[in-house]
Amino acid sequence: MKSAGRYLLCIFFIIILFTACGQGPKQGQPGGEAPAVISVWYSLEGKLEQELLNQFKQINEKQHKVLVKGVKIPAKEFVHKVWGLQAGGQGPEIFIANRDIIATLYEQGALSPVLTDSSPVFPSLLAGFTYNRQAFALPWLTDVPLLYYRKDAISTPPVDFNGLWSSKQPIAVKAQDFLLFSPWWKAEGGILSQGNLPALDAKVNSDFLGKLLASKSDGKIIVDEQAIELFSTGQVNYLLGWASDSIILDQKQVDWACISFSRLQENQAQALLAKTIGIANSSIKTGSELENAIRLVEEELLETEAGAAAQKATGYMPANMNFYDRSPVGTLTKEAATTIENCWPLEGSALEWKLLPLYKGAWLNMARQADISIELAKAQEAALQIEK
Repeated sequence: MKSAGRYLLCIFFIIILFTACGQGPKQGQPGGEAPAVISVWYSLEGKLEQELLNQFKQINEKQHKVLVKGVKIPAKEFVHKVWGLQAGGQGPEIFIANRDIIATLYEQGALSPVLTDSSPVFPSLLAGFTYNRQAFALPWLTDVPLLYYRKDAISTPPVDFNGLWSSKQPIAVKAQDFLLFSPWWKAEGGILSQGNLPALDAKVNSDFLGKLLASKSDGKIIVDEQAIELFSTGQVNYLLGWASDSIILDQKQVDWACISFSRLQENQAQALLAKTIGIANSSIKTGSELENAIRLVEEELLETEAGAAAQKATGYMPANMNFYDRSPVGTLTKEAATTIENCWPLEGSALEWKLLPLYKGAWLNMARQADISIELAKAQEAALQIEK
């Protein structure tokens, strides 16, 4: 009897052992399946970098199926390093960088079509990452030009551009940056190309610059590196600045509101939102084994809550439209949304993107008292070489 009991006890332990082995370890628990390691190369700096790393940390804590590892690559070295590694089948799974870097990676064949659903993002922003009607990156965050005003000095904000201009209130701006002035320039008929050819020296462009320089001479526009300080101390009541400047204004406890140029100029003011950060996936590493993990990371970054945290930390505005639901007129979110909705929806392969650096350079030279016609002629000559 004793030997029979021992025999049954042994069988019982064997059954328990096989049952436990059959269940296997669970993912995310000690001894479980290892998470998919997703390497992300990024070129962001300052507050943008800090917030991105913070979001990576949150993803790793929330999603046990993936482990996100961020690697910072300086913007000037980004494309070269990607090209060198991908030639050997290496490199990261995801890229996060400014639009110009993403565009160059696409041209080199380093990107595959995005895996994540693009429907939540603004179509106007998505256009800049779209090639042949297919999205090769998704916009994540963008900086937006806005007209700020002091609520303690401007009781009734202007309803249109004529009202603003006739108020004779000077507008401070930190630099003669084309991107800041782009909505006003576009509303005045500004162009970069015509008939698929460069048109940087078009008369409408020289006329606008003439008006801008005259406004500087008259004191209507004050270009000063201390523009934010002038505004925050009440020396001027209007500031042409970026959405990201709102962080500084809040720190200085300025009682401010803002207006989109699209509101002032009836949607004719189309800002060129070149300061947009995109998320793309590698053509080399986007295989069937990692698709779900890559998609998961991209979806987490594009979540409304993630966008809200990024906006609070950096002042950059999320590309996710859900962030802007039911925002009242005059608030940063509402005016930024109006600007984004009505921005210049240039597709990724548009000639204007290639012409932009030349035109921006001409603007900077003119800020140093260079002749308008000479600078535009130089830019046009250089632009004509692009297509050769």
